[in-house]
Amino acid sequence: MISRRARAAPWDEPHNGSDGAQPIVVGVDGSPHSRLALKWAADEAEFHGSSLRILYAGSGRSKDVPAWYSSDSSGLSPGEAIIDDAVGLVATRHPSVLAGGEVVEWSASLALTMASRSAALLVVGARGLGGFKELLLGSVSDQCLQYAHCPVAVVHSDSEDIATAPEPRIVVGIDGSLGSSRALQWALEEAAIRSASVEAMYVWQYPAVGSFVVPPAIGAGAVAQEVVEAATDHAARFAPEVPFKALTSCNATVPTLLDACHGTDLLVVGSRGHGRFQEALLGSVSHQCARHARCAVIVVRPPVGAAESAPADRVDQGAGQPA
Repeated sequence: MISRRARAAPWDEPHNGSDGAQPIVVGVDGSPHSRLALKWAADEAEFHGSSLRILYAGSGRSKDVPAWYSSDSSGLSPGEAIIDDAVGLVATRHPSVLAGGEVVEWSASLALTMASRSAALLVVGARGLGGFKELLLGSVSDQCLQYAHCPVAVVHSDSEDIATAPEPRIVVGIDGSLGSSRALQWALEEAAIRSASVEAMYVWQYPAVGSFVVPPAIGAGAVAQEVVEAATDHAARFAPEVPFKALTSCNATVPTLLDACHGTDLLVVGSRGHGRFQEALLGSVSHQCARHARCAVIVVRPPVGAAESAPADRVDQGAGQPA
């Protein structure tokens, strides 16, 4: 059943499936990048046997309404038409996926972030602007990466082609932190479902002092090897059926991860979960990877209630455009 107009805010009551499992939530606005996100989310729901919750947020008229839409004859608002079109796309692509949609008159950032409280995964599309525009803080994807209560998938324009690769592979960034441990666990669970291999990357650099790069007093390479061995041991215990390898690289973190995930299904990175200004810095690894990777990027957020998580009401209600 399609709920075309929400009577209440989308976080007022849980939206779990009939089996109690949390749904996958995806934001749509009718644009090409949001349709790619919707297709990716539908595929992910099919993989996991999850329900799909589709949200259109915002009170303004979208310029990306379906071609069949006419305000004079359909009796639907632009948002309702976009939701109807999205639910129809899912039904055609994956008839077994239970999908429902809502129109919510809130900012996209706030609606999606609050909906993430009862979601297994939040999916948004990347606009792919490139350059400085892509780096601006306050976009919907940046707000979701900063404040969501569940893992966030950022889907890029190349993700649909990559998803057809004959040998599925997932790359995950590790550094020994709690955030990277969550990312590794998520990658292993996803690989088991997708019958994919996992490649873990520990990337490190010597610190720069003035114009020189100075090696530390203790062996950074030895630390890297310890992290890689711990990740390998965990993968062998938790998911022995998943082909796994872990590598180290002394190089710039973001470019190395982006090179490693070329042609892969997914890049998975952890979030430090500050929920404050430092998490929104343009230099954070998770934000940079989410902006510039060609494949879909999963940023694994801390669980709801964790001490490092920030209250969702800090999201800027006016930030960004519909996801």
